[in-house]
Amino acid sequence: MRTYLALSHSQLEGFISALSMQVETLFAPTSDFLIDNDDCDSEELEYLLSIAAGAKALELRESKLAPGLVLAIEIDYNQVDQEGADSLTLNSPVRWDQVQCALLAYDDEDELTWFATQEIADELASWK
Repeated sequence: MRTYLALSHSQLEGFISALSMQVETLFAPTSDFLIDNDDCDSEELEYLLSIAAGAKALELRESKLAPGLVLAIEIDYNQVDQEGADSLTLNSPVRWDQVQCALLAYDDEDELTWFATQEIADELASWK
């Protein structure tokens, strides 16, 4: 299941270093979210979730000039602990090999900027 994690720059640095991370909440297509958005196709659902994660990521920035940081993460269903309206919690840490890409959120922009997983470490310093 594709999920979205909003995180700070220092959290992302720690994740890259440790290659695993215990996370609080992931934005995800939960049962309630799917029911509430039954008129949306899969791309629209992913867009809504990524935008919600982007808004949260903007709150976590360490500087107003920095972008909000979001990771798209593919989780296993057996990692799910509890579901909320549009998010879930996990019963195990997220591993770096589950990260699919990074998305950057900017103030007053509706689109997120995409970066491949292999680009994240190289670009990280410019996202401060």
